[in-house]
Amino acid sequence: MKILKHKVTWIDILKPDSKDIDFIRKQHKFHPLILDELLHASARSRVENYHQYLFLTYHLPMYDKVSRTSRRTEIDFLITKNKIITVHYEELEPINNFWRKISNEERFKELALGDSTAQTIYYLLEEVLDFSQRQLAHVEENVSEITKHLFQKKEGELLEKISYVKRNILDYRIISKPQGTILHSLHSTGLKFWGADMEVYLSDLIGDQLKITDKIDNFKETVESLEETNSQLLTAKTNAVVQRFSVLAFLTFPLILVIGIFTVPAIDRIFEHSPIFFTVSFILALIFNTGLLLFFKKKGWL
Repeated sequence: MKILKHKVTWIDILKPDSKDIDFIRKQHKFHPLILDELLHASARSRVENYHQYLFLTYHLPMYDKVSRTSRRTEIDFLITKNKIITVHYEELEPINNFWRKISNEERFKELALGDSTAQTIYYLLEEVLDFSQRQLAHVEENVSEITKHLFQKKEGELLEKISYVKRNILDYRIISKPQGTILHSLHSTGLKFWGADMEVYLSDLIGDQLKITDKIDNFKETVESLEETNSQLLTAKTNAVVQRFSVLAFLTFPLILVIGIFTVPAIDRIFEHSPIFFTVSFILALIFNTGLLLFFKKKGWL
C-alpha cells in the first residue's frame, strides 16, 4: 500500500488482502459488498454513485507476449470528495507512471492532487488511456509487417500471422470498447457528484477513448482486407498448382494408353513377333506428348 497526501489524498493498494480492506473500511463508510468485491477482480465494468462516494471498476487491455493476445486487467476506484483509493491486482505501468510523476514533478502534483478528486481521476485515467494507446503499437507493427510481406509469395506463413493479429484485435476490442460506455456513465454521474465545472475534463476522457476505439476499428478493417487479399493469392496459387497437375496428368495419358493397349492379351499375341510396332507406337505417343508440352508452354499453362 502506498499513500500520497496533498490537498487530495491518494491511496494505492496492490493485491489487497483482509488487512487492506480493514484499512479502507476505516477510511470511509463504504458499502460492505463493495469492500468484499475488492478482494478479487471483477468481470464487469461499472460506475455506481453512493451519494457520498463513487465506485468505478475500469478494465484495460494488456498484451501478453506468451499467448500473443491482449488480456483483461482491472483497476477499482473508490472516490470521495477529498480522497481517491485505487485497487489493482497486478503491477500496472500506468499506475507506476502516475505515481512517479506525482513524486518527481511538483507542478504535476499540484494539478493531479489539487482541489478536487475529479482532477485526480482525470489525470489518472488519462495515464491509463495513454497506456492503452501504447498497447496498440505492437498491433500497428504487425499490420505493417503483414502489408510488407503480402506479395512476397508467403501466403501460408502470413495466414498464421493474420490469424494471431485478428485474435489480438478482437480481444482488445472486447476489453476496450465497453470502457467508452463506462466513461459516458462517469460523465453523467460525475457532473452530479463534482458539479458542472468538471464537464471539460470528463468530456476529454470520452474523446480520448473514442480515438482508441476508432484506431482499433481501423486496424480490424485493415486486417480483414489483408486477410481477404491473402486468401485470394493463396487460392490463385492453389489453382495454379492444380492446373499444372491436371496438364501433367493429361500429358501422361497417351503413353499410359499405349502401354495399356499392349497389355491386352489379344493385341500382345498379334505383335509379340513384331516388336517394331510397339516401338513405333511408343515413339508416336512421345512425339504427340512433346507437341502438347510445347503447346501448353506457349500458352503459359506450364
